[in-house]
Formats: sequence, structure tokens, C-alpha cells
Amino acid sequence: MSSLAKNTALMTVVNLLMRIISVSFNAYLTSVIGSSGMGLFQLIMTVYGLAVTFSCAGIRLSATRVITESSIGGKYDSNKTFNKCIEYVIFFGIIASLILYFFSGFISDKFIGNINSVLPLKILSVSLPFAAVNAAFSGYFTAKKQIPQYSVILLTEQISKIIIIIAILKSNPSFSSQNYPSVIVMGMTTAEIISFILAKTFKSIVSAKTTSLPSIKMKEIFRIAFPDASGTLFRSLLLTVEHLMIPKGFEKSGENYKVSLSAYGNIHGIALPVILFPCAVLNSLSALIIPELAKMKEYNNKELINSTVRRNLKLTLFYSVICSAVCFAAAPLLSNLIYKTNEAVQYIRILAPLVPVMYLDTVTDGMLKGLDKQFSSMIYNIIDSLICVILVYFLLPVYSVKGYIFILYISEIINFALSFSKLADTCEIRFRKESSKETPMFSERKQYSAFRRVCEYQ
Repeated sequence: MSSLAKNTALMTVVNLLMRIISVSFNAYLTSVIGSSGMGLFQLIMTVYGLAVTFSCAGIRLSATRVITESSIGGKYDSNKTFNKCIEYVIFFGIIASLILYFFSGFISDKFIGNINSVLPLKILSVSLPFAAVNAAFSGYFTAKKQIPQYSVILLTEQISKIIIIIAILKSNPSFSSQNYPSVIVMGMTTAEIISFILAKTFKSIVSAKTTSLPSIKMKEIFRIAFPDASGTLFRSLLLTVEHLMIPKGFEKSGENYKVSLSAYGNIHGIALPVILFPCAVLNSLSALIIPELAKMKEYNNKELINSTVRRNLKLTLFYSVICSAVCFAAAPLLSNLIYKTNEAVQYIRILAPLVPVMYLDTVTDGMLKGLDKQFSSMIYNIIDSLICVILVYFLLPVYSVKGYIFILYISEIINFALSFSKLADTCEIRFRKESSKETPMFSERKQYSAFRRVCEYQ
């Protein structure tokens, strides 16, 4: 069994456990604050997501790539290179924190439309420098193939967050609905700090001693991070605008504000977490395939790249079709079992046919990044988000929720079509029978074993 398969399996187990905890906790929060409260919380998290994107500034991908390159050929010191990554990202983390803190009132008034979001945004601003450094740690451990171990830290962060939030809520049952978002983000911020402490401790234990070798230059970090950061930031900005427009678009169609928040909460707080739950497997593969493909590209092993890409696409398609069928058939069971409500059943069933496209897009995006095509991925994500913003503006006031479901389908299909087209131009992915006399499985295993021996020699 290859190291990629082993690490993917281990990481998948941890990610699935984290998803189970996350979905269960979302169900608990929904029962406490209601679907409209969940809708407000999702809007706060949309703004926070934009701030996190700015603070991380593409460091996860950049750290993965430069640490991987540092490990090949013995030209650079990984610890010194990682310190450069920290210097890069801490600057953006502090800037993002200050912006979110001082502009929280303006954002709440002008964009979210609810003054109760001011305090939660200020609390979340404290977590941004820690979130930025944690993204760098994620990239480092991915490159070092220690993601399964690092996932335990992420799991601890998740559990810590839940324990803190429930402890605060139980300690004061008289909390009003206005206090709930602040309590939730207090737990999130504390957990982010705990994750930082654990990651720093773990790295100091497992990392090799610093050598006399130099670090990769800062311009190389910028070269990889800037396209990913600028594209991700711009897309996140468009996503934030889109999501803030959604409840207002529902209102313009004739719904009142509370009903609009409830519809938004049902889709993004209940239905999407359910259909994306099995994607934990593919998220693991997507993260771990980046350094693997980066090494294959470094050694110019085109045949191994082609066979790896084809195999991943085949497995993803097979897996996603099964998940789609299960989500559609078991929608009532899933909604009642997890959330104790039938409100999201229709949304789960409507979105279930989109699962194969969403899952394939996740894996395709990861493979493009591993093949140094992150700029193309960035452009496609921006195009997707621009289309969404335009369609939300024009369709939601007329077609309400039906219009938004249509937008989800159009955006996902366009994004995947563009990404898949680029992947097809980058490598050979036609699903044809191998011409070799050896069986395809044997041939791929032999190629992969040879590749591993080369890496180990280096």
C-alpha cells in the first residue's frame, strides 16, 4: 500500500470524525438558536471567511510547495524556509485582525444589516493572526506527510471549541438569542489559539535540526502564494458579497427578513453540510495529492502523473455517484436523524444530483495546484464567483429560493467544466486501455515504486 493511500486513509478517518462532530454540533446549534439564528451566524462566518482568506494570503499552498521543494535535492533548509513562511503570513494576519476589529460596526450596519454581529466580529478578529499561522503549519505538515498526525490537532481544536461553547451556554441558561453568536465565536477563537500552541509544540518535537543550508528566498514564496492569494481573496470577496445579497434578494421577492434568514440557514447551515459530509474523503486526497504531484512534476514523470490523475478521477466519480444516490434516497432519514426536522429534506434532494460535479471539482482543483496550475484555478474560481454575484442580483428578487438553487447548479457546472478542461490540457486523462502488455494496475504500481525509490534516494 503506497504512502499516499495510507496517509489518505488515516486522514480520511480523522476528517470523517471531524465532520460527524461538526454536523452534530450544527444540529445542536440549530436546535438552540433556530434556523433564522443559524442564518445570521452563517452571515457572520461569511464575513469572517473573507478576513481569514486575507490573513492566510495563500500560505497553505505556498508552504506545501516550498517545503516540498526544500526536501528535494538537499538545497534548502526546511526550518529556515518555514520561518520565512511565518514572517510572510504573520504580517497579513495582523493587518486583517485590525481591519476586522475597527470596521466591525460599519460591516454590521451596511452589509449584514444586524447590529448584533458587531461584538462577534470583534471577538473573531483576535483569532486571525493565529488562523494565519495555523494555515502555514497545515502547509508544512502536508509537505512533510504528517497531515494524519496534524489532523489530531485539528480534531482537538474542534472538540475544544464545542466544549467551551457548551460550557458557556450551560453556565448561563438565561442568555438571549442576541448573545448566542458571541458565545459561539468565543469558543472558536479560544480553540484557534489552542490549535496554534499544539501545532507549534508538535513541530518542535518532530522537525529535524536546523542545518547550515539556506532557506528558499521570499520571492519564491510570493511567486506561489500571490496568484493563489489574490485569486482566493477576490473570489472570497465575491462570495461574501453574494452571500450577503442572498437574504436581501429573498426579501425583495416578498419574504420577510426572518423567513429569508431561515431559508438561507436551511440551505447553508443544514442541507449543504449533509451533502458535503462524505467529501471529507476527497478533501484528504485533494490536500495530500498536491505534494505528490509536485514531486512527480519535479522529476518530469509524465506517465506517473497521467496514471495518477486518471485513477483519482475514476475513483472520485464512482464514489460521488454512490454518495449522490444515498443523499437523495435517505434525505428524510438524514434530516430527521441529524436535525430533528423535515425543513431541509427538499433542499438535500434538490442538491443531491449536484454531488458528482462538486466532488470531482474538489479533486480536480487539488490536482491542478499540485501541477503548478494554481493561476488557472484562480481565474476559474473568479469567473464562477462573478457569474454567481450577477445571477444573485438579477434572479433572486424574482425567483427567490428556486433562483438560488439554479445559481448553485450553474456555478458548480461552469467551475468544474473549466477546471477539467485545463487538467485535460495539462496531462493525458483519456480513459483508454493501456497499450502495455503489463496490466494497468501492475504498471502503475511499478512506476510508483520506482518513483518512491528515487525520492528516498534523494
